[in-house]
Amino acid sequence: MIRQLQCLMLVFLLSGCEPAEAEYRVKFVQDGDSMIVCCEKGNSFTIRLKDIDAPERDQPFASDSRDYLKEMVMDKPIKLIGDKRDKYGRLLVDIMVDGQSINEIMIAEGMAWRWRYSKSKKMKLLEETARDAKKGIWALPESQRIEPWEWRKQRAR
Repeated sequence: MIRQLQCLMLVFLLSGCEPAEAEYRVKFVQDGDSMIVCCEKGNSFTIRLKDIDAPERDQPFASDSRDYLKEMVMDKPIKLIGDKRDKYGRLLVDIMVDGQSINEIMIAEGMAWRWRYSKSKKMKLLEETARDAKKGIWALPESQRIEPWEWRKQRAR
């Protein structure tokens, strides 16, 4: 617990924001699972939504996913929950708007896949429900539903 608090304090110090600060604003939505946010001091940093993986830029449904996320977070105060960083230095977070988890909504509406290493049973259930209801990406023909991690692997060659 102490280690987690130390990490959280370090994140806030690096971002130039006070630890007591609870709300942020989105400056730019990059895609369906990452964005640039800002605190009231004006310092911005990149975040990535934890436990989800949205379509990549050139992938089918990418703009739909990004636009859906943008609609939910732009011009609204957001709360960030999480203190870990990914290999690119992005803060991995759950985003809350008006008490709702944006991460969960993105999966429930079929706007993203559950991250393949996610251990969240709730996210798994939300994805299965969206798939069964053919929501969002699940309404696409199967040939266009390539998981983002597979899409990135194919493009790396």
